[in-house]
Formats: sequence, C-alpha cells, structure tokens
Amino acid sequence: MKRFNFRIVSVQAVVAIVLAASVSMSVASTSVVASAAGLESSLSQVTIPSTSDFASGSFPCKTEHFAVVTERRQHIAEAATVEEARDLALTPARAARRALQLAGMVAPSSEKLSEARARLEGFEARVQESETPAAVADEFGRLLDLQMRDGNLVQIADLQVEDADVDGPGGCHYSTGEIVAIVIGFILFIIPGIILLFVLC
Repeated sequence: MKRFNFRIVSVQAVVAIVLAASVSMSVASTSVVASAAGLESSLSQVTIPSTSDFASGSFPCKTEHFAVVTERRQHIAEAATVEEARDLALTPARAARRALQLAGMVAPSSEKLSEARARLEGFEARVQESETPAAVADEFGRLLDLQMRDGNLVQIADLQVEDADVDGPGGCHYSTGEIVAIVIGFILFIIPGIILLFVLC
C-alpha cells in the first residue's frame, strides 16, 4: 500500500492549523456530524493526526483509511433514495472543500489546492446530476481514484506501483498548505481528511 509523505511543518503553520481548524469546526462540524455520525464503524479505528505525526516527514495511508471510504461508498450505494446518497457523498466533500479554502490562507498561491477545489466542485456537480445511488457511489469512487479489485476497493495507482516507497514513483509529497488542509479535514469528522489524502496525492 502506498504511503504518503509530509514535509515538516513550521511553528507558524502549526498555529495556522489550530486557528483555521477552530473556525472551520464552528461553521461546518454540525452538518458533517449529522450526515456522517454512526455510519462507518471503522471510523473508531482512525485517529486525527497531530503535529508529532509529521516529525519523521511521513504519514502512512493506513488500512483504516481505506476501510472508512469503502464503508462510505457501500452506504452510498445502498441508500434508500438518490437524495440520501447525494447527502452521504456531498457532505464530507463540501467539508473537504472548506478545509481547502481555509488552507488557502496559509498558501494562497498554491496551484495544487486550487486544482483540488476544482476537482471537488466537479464531483459535486456530477453527483447532483446522478440519478441513482449506484451512480453516486461510482462518482465517489472516481473522486478518490478507487476501483474494485478482487472484491476490495483499492487505489488505481496501487495497481500500477506495488509496495511503492514514499520517495519512489508511488509516493505522495505534501506542501505545508496541503498538510493544513488535510489536518483540518480530519478534524471535520475524519472523512473529509481522508478524501484530501487521496485528492491531494
């Protein structure tokens, strides 16, 4: 499984993470929890990364992260109505986009953050046009660059690079602004952070 590499975060960036997360939580946490709470049992196995997790310069994409998005995709596909499926897909994606906007205060000129916002906006538009829960679930998988293999949800890049090293072809390197966005996403009930792990890869 691919691992994700983070650069060391400066003291100023850590302060920005805390401030931005506080603002973000005040405007978005209620809607995220209302949509996500109690759905994925695997959420209890995932912890919010702290600054100490960045000390070694790497942060692994763990099995627990895949478990959460696999469960969420399944819940989307099994939703009773397309409206419910859209809510399950869009609520964490919108929270992830808010995290990107807040991270933009730290890195206002980051093209990667802008590209990620555009990718999420495109996802939201396609979900709104989807007519069945299955179609919404497919869009969720495409957003994260996931597909089924032998009954398991895996990232397409992992099909091309087996056991890639963080410094090798399959590794992901994140800027300070991207780290800020990911941490805020994890604080916003975890799933938005996992989404950003993949989208910013």
